[in-house]
Amino acid sequence: VYGESHQKHRGTLLIDSVVCTLLSERRLGPHVHGIFPEGRLEEFVEAECLLVNEIRDEIISRQIAQMLGELHQLDMPLVKEPIWLYKTIDHFISDLPSDLHKFEIVEDQHIFQEIRAVCNFHEEAAELKKILATIESPVCFTHNDFQPGNILRINTFPEKLTVIDFEYCSYNYRGFDIGNHFCEFIFDYKSAKGWPFFNFNYELYPNEKQQLNFINSYIEAIINYQEQEKAAQNVVTNGTHDIDHNNDSVSNTNNSASVASHQSKSVTFLPLNNIDQTELAKQIMKEANYFALASHFFWSLWAITMASTTAIKFGYMVYFERCYLELS
Repeated sequence: VYGESHQKHRGTLLIDSVVCTLLSERRLGPHVHGIFPEGRLEEFVEAECLLVNEIRDEIISRQIAQMLGELHQLDMPLVKEPIWLYKTIDHFISDLPSDLHKFEIVEDQHIFQEIRAVCNFHEEAAELKKILATIESPVCFTHNDFQPGNILRINTFPEKLTVIDFEYCSYNYRGFDIGNHFCEFIFDYKSAKGWPFFNFNYELYPNEKQQLNFINSYIEAIINYQEQEKAAQNVVTNGTHDIDHNNDSVSNTNNSASVASHQSKSVTFLPLNNIDQTELAKQIMKEANYFALASHFFWSLWAITMASTTAIKFGYMVYFERCYLELS
């Protein structure tokens, strides 16, 4: 069931439902039984979201990277131009409150008053866009909120992970999804018992070894996925040849070709740049660390919006400060 603000975000929630339904059909997420205006009916899967210390684990991190690599290759019926990031940032900035009383918490009013006096978010957004324009990062289907709370471990198959909550999904720059995931290493939303209901430690941002561990697994997933899809396309070609010359195999070959054709349409090959894996890993690491700036900026603006519009008990303006300081 959607939350209190679903009326304001019907378009986003529609995309979420469409994506979840398609992932359900491809067995990449819980089965969707039906959709209704206030939510959808999904298969109940006994699972637990990952903890932040788990995404830092070397083995689990590689597993997460493999899942993200496969996700990034999917072909979804969404706008393929990377307009979501900057459009949403502009929307957040335009919606910044002008009335301090929009913030129920007095401390939040003081924080916002201080930042409003010294920050020009339009100029900062323009500067960020200028910087990121120098970074070549492929556009693909992205989750955009790839944090431990949205990654589940299936209780009946502990080695299996799945991802949920596609509210922010879009076609976006690959570096944003990976950089955003790296930023989540420093935040812990589970262990905090009191205000602001999260802990943070800037020193836990992944070091080069941790980043390469993730990125190399991500690259391997892309290579494996592309090899499987190319093999499936070969089945289509070979199947057509068999139909012409071997009538006895028409039925079986046709079925194989149909399945392979369906699979091949579900993937968008990410470029491997015709360079060795070491150089590609360095390139992706560069993308991730630059787009981590965009992640901090995006979620800092989101935090202001939430602080001024929702009654959910969370230190949104404290979260803003942490993200914004890291960006600075």
